[in-house]
Amino acid sequence: MEVSTEEGYFHKYAKKFRRTVTAKEFDQFARLATDQERFAFVNELKWRVVNELPLEQSLDKGKCLEQALHHKEHGDRLQREEDWAGALKRYNQSYLLLPEESALEKAYLLDNRSRVLLQLGKLDQSLEDADRAIAYGYPAEQLATIWERKARIYQTKKDFKTAVECFDQAVHYLAHRATLTPAEREARIEELKKLTDTVYYQYKNVQKYLEPPKGTRPFQPQLDGNVQYDSTETEGRFATAKANLRPNQTILKEKPHAATLLKEYSGTHCSDCFERIEVLYCCPNCTDVVFCSGRCERNGCGSYHRYECGYLGSLWKSGATIVSLLALRIVTQKPAAYFDEIRPELPGLSASVTDKLPDDDYRKIFNLVTHSDKRSAEDNLIWTLMATMLNSVLRMSNYREEPQEDNFLGYLLLHNLQIVNYNAHDVSEVQRKHANDTGLSVAVGAALYPMLALFNHSCDPGIVRYFTGTTVHVRTIKNIAAGAIIAENYGPLYTRMSRPERRQLLATNYMFECNCQACAADWPTCANMIHSLIRFRCTGAAGCREAVPYDLHSDCQGVRCGACGHIVDVGERIRLLREANMISRFNEASHLYQVGLLEHALSKYAAIMLILDEVLVPPYRDYHMCQQGMRRCCLDLGSCYVSCPGSDK
Repeated sequence: MEVSTEEGYFHKYAKKFRRTVTAKEFDQFARLATDQERFAFVNELKWRVVNELPLEQSLDKGKCLEQALHHKEHGDRLQREEDWAGALKRYNQSYLLLPEESALEKAYLLDNRSRVLLQLGKLDQSLEDADRAIAYGYPAEQLATIWERKARIYQTKKDFKTAVECFDQAVHYLAHRATLTPAEREARIEELKKLTDTVYYQYKNVQKYLEPPKGTRPFQPQLDGNVQYDSTETEGRFATAKANLRPNQTILKEKPHAATLLKEYSGTHCSDCFERIEVLYCCPNCTDVVFCSGRCERNGCGSYHRYECGYLGSLWKSGATIVSLLALRIVTQKPAAYFDEIRPELPGLSASVTDKLPDDDYRKIFNLVTHSDKRSAEDNLIWTLMATMLNSVLRMSNYREEPQEDNFLGYLLLHNLQIVNYNAHDVSEVQRKHANDTGLSVAVGAALYPMLALFNHSCDPGIVRYFTGTTVHVRTIKNIAAGAIIAENYGPLYTRMSRPERRQLLATNYMFECNCQACAADWPTCANMIHSLIRFRCTGAAGCREAVPYDLHSDCQGVRCGACGHIVDVGERIRLLREANMISRFNEASHLYQVGLLEHALSKYAAIMLILDEVLVPPYRDYHMCQQGMRRCCLDLGSCYVSCPGSDK
């Protein structure tokens, strides 16, 4: 991957910069051995063309009161027509566009959205909007209505104690409501007091049966106990199986160290957790990011977005790729003091230390592979120049309170670019136009997963990964023997691409030559498989499980194993496959998938693979078809989106 595209201004800036570097200077740069030296060298030279870099904080951050009020008017009309979903969309757009100083307009808007959310059954979101409307200065004269709505919601949620408190507030504000006649006011107060008494008695009657409210349990990454990490000089660190793993075992569930959305999805997905937006929350100052909840908004605006606000638009225009944006996010999500504190530890980190650290600790990812020794000097120059541009964002956004003298953060950005390039994963969701369409897995962003990053590649992977928001889930899709590598896939699959194509792609993008089993044996693609030629698993008493090739057109009833000399009874093996009724089982699994019983379908596919694996050795078509079935099920267990859910084809 590259750090920028050719369309943006960074590419032009980099070409101009390269022309200013003399042959002697370039030779000096090429001899530099560390990223610290490279960054310091380029950071000094960049001033020659710095005026050519149009990186700046955008003055127009997208807010517009006139447009916001236009959307609100449409939302109000749709609310009167009881088109709740349509009204919610309009109110979302209005909220996104309202300027920070338009506090009263926000208060009125959020009150209206709270009403709509209540109609849609989104009680917690309705409460949050009601609270925000109050915080934005909703007129005291009308506050009784909001407090009464809150009280009724808490009553529905059976939180009677809070409901009573809200009813009391409603009575308090109703007593000061000048728009009512004294008689009307007294009647409403009396009505609310009676309702308050009723709810209070409910509270007293059920109080002893109520469990104390449960707090939200923090997410804990889950790595199966039968997965371990080994290392060799040539392969680096990689995941292996401690014990035999069967198909359809969940072996990893992990949140990312850092994640960032593609520009195309910055308005439809939460910047913090990547969930699709139903109820929109946003930055008060810009329209570049949106959030799905108050919690995500507070997390994003309180950390990384404080420094990226106003610069994202410029970075997108620069052509900076997701690699560059994620390298920046790794820094901006933590305060500068955090990196200063851990700085002395970085050079001496070992796996025994980092393996025990939580995923959000920068030290956990610091030693991931960078291949810095394999990159050309020309590439290093461009990557380092990108690091200086990202460092300019930190400088201009006052990321560090005191001026930086030693280029430490710039060095980290350069290091991060390399870590991200070789270790990050696309975060995807399955997209369909209609509910019964075949889904397409589409990348919406990228993320860095410290534990997943240590899984090596195979063109015949043993796992499939899928995502719910930014959380990655990993399941096995074949038998993996104890001691064997647990491999994922970086893109090239043997079923679709020839060995030369796969190796070329992997060498270009990941700096290694693949020698997985599919490459070592040069397995055919699916299109080139000879379906009459199968490979039985040896049944020799010595525990030999080598492949014994057999042509289905042959009349031979026994085939000798080339490894142990045992003669495999072909007739008995074929009889086992027939008795297993594989076609019927496969059709049943496919039907379960089609009707949405995904876990049941996975179990069926896994059972088929267990039987097949006892008799046959891959590659063969049925093995591939079962794995494809399992992949489809897993992807549909993750984030999915149907653009036209209510329409027919």
